[in-house]
Amino acid sequence: MNDRQLLQRYAANASDEAFGQLVERHVNLVYSAALRLVNGDAHLAQDVAQLVFTNLARKAAALPPDVILAGWLHRDT
Repeated sequence: MNDRQLLQRYAANASDEAFGQLVERHVNLVYSAALRLVNGDAHLAQDVAQLVFTNLARKAAALPPDVILAGWLHRDT
């Protein structure tokens, strides 16, 4: 499944499996972007990454169908 399919599956069915796959695919991107933004503070970067994925869970159903998830995650970070 691609990111959009997983996102739709999560939004429609609250699928933990689909959301987990999205997190697994993108956690390194989000964490590394957060780490740069907080000047290398690993604990703060983990907190930021957690907030980004919380935002994704909250906003998943409202994201446009053509969203580039990696870009959205990077911008939200």
